[in-house]
Formats: sequence, C-alpha cells, structure tokens
Amino acid sequence: MPSATGRPRRSLSAVALVPLLSAACATFVEVPVETPLNSKIDVSSFRRVLIAGFVTEPGEADVDLSTETSRLIQNQLRAGSKLQVLEPDRPPLGDALDKIQQSINPSGKYSKAEREQYRLEADKVLQDGEYWRKLGEEYQSPLIVTGRLGFEEQNRSGFQSEERVIRDPSNRPRLVRGNRYLERKGFTLSADFYFLDGRSGALLHKEKFTEEVLYGDEQKASPLSSYFELMDRLLPNFLGVISPQKIRGTRVLLQ
Repeated sequence: MPSATGRPRRSLSAVALVPLLSAACATFVEVPVETPLNSKIDVSSFRRVLIAGFVTEPGEADVDLSTETSRLIQNQLRAGSKLQVLEPDRPPLGDALDKIQQSINPSGKYSKAEREQYRLEADKVLQDGEYWRKLGEEYQSPLIVTGRLGFEEQNRSGFQSEERVIRDPSNRPRLVRGNRYLERKGFTLSADFYFLDGRSGALLHKEKFTEEVLYGDEQKASPLSSYFELMDRLLPNFLGVISPQKIRGTRVLLQ
C-alpha cells in the first residue's frame, strides 16, 4: 500500500525478519583467549626460594600439614617458577616450634590454655624479623615462604531447599518446593602465607586463602584425600602471588 508520500511502505514484519535471517545464516566460532595477570610481588631480585615450614595446631592430626604443604609447594615452584627451590631435610621452622612445644608441655598433650600459649609463641616467631634474617643467612638470602595452616573437618548436615515436579490427578505438571535433610560433612583448609626477604627478615607480603569441600553421606572421603583436593585448588592461587599467570578461556565470535 502506498504511503502519503507515494512511496511503498515496507512491512514491519519483513524488516524485523532481516536480522533474524542474518543471524540464522551466521556461524559462531569459539576462539581460545589468554588473559595475563601480573604477580602480586616482584621477586626478580631473588635467585632462591626456601619453604621454611608452617605453624599448625599442636597435637594429633590426620594430615601432617607442614610437611605435606611444604612438599607440594616445592613441586609447584619447580614447575612454575624460575627460582631455585631449596630443599632442606626438614623445614627449618620445625626446630623453633619444637622448642616452644617442649617449653609448654613435653608430653604433647595440651590443655586449652596451653594451646593458646603455643599459638601466641608461634606467632611471635612468625613476626620475628631477626630470626628470619639469621635463617636467611644460612640459606644464602632466599625468598622465604612460611605462615600458618589450619585443616578442619566439620559437620554440615542440615535442611536444604529443593524443587521437584509432580503431576496432579489431572496429569498436569506442578512445581513443588520443600526442604530435605541431608547428611553432609565438610573439610576446610585455611592458609596464611608469609613472604619474607631472607636478606633482611622483612615481611614482603601476606596472603590468606581458604578452600572448602563438602561431601554427601554416600561419599567416602578421607581427610588426606580431601586435603589434596583442596590443595589442588589453592596452589595456582599461591603461585600467582610470585609468578605472572595466564587465565585461559574462550570467546565466541559471530561470523
């Protein structure tokens, strides 16, 4: 039908159909992309790195946190860092912590007050710049990594909301909301990492990471296997503190 100006009027539906037809004929391509991330601290002035060990809760434990974490971080640094990884027979912080334990209670069984005293004394060592400077002298002034670790098993059972579809007497689907009690346990790994200058004993950087995993009642997960699962998540973040990283992903392009 002609318009008032005498020009034919195009159908609105036809105009709207053009981009739809164009999109239908287009192809989508996934292109891999990498986003670079700078390290949080500059370690270019160091040639070596020493994992000195970690403060953990005294007493019995299912996982030797300090030893296992030191070993895993050493492996990660060898693969993803240019620093020479020093590997003493035993993390040197362990000697200082043993002295604290012996002075508080040589039996190894601690009361609540004794545990708190141990935490305070261990924290003094972590913040003792002179101690770390002397330790750095022994190992040719490396970057020193130490800190505090915690690993806990927790009961996370409780009610969880859920939705399900049922059919009424007329065979029509209906969404029903409700709560269901689930037996679950969780493991939490917390790590306060200290990055120290072995030349002066000064603190360069402090970083805290926390990871958690939950298991249903039917899942049989041991503390050790849970610890390794959590460390797999944590280690790339740890490495990102001292080494540039690349985040890999994809971008969808329209052709």
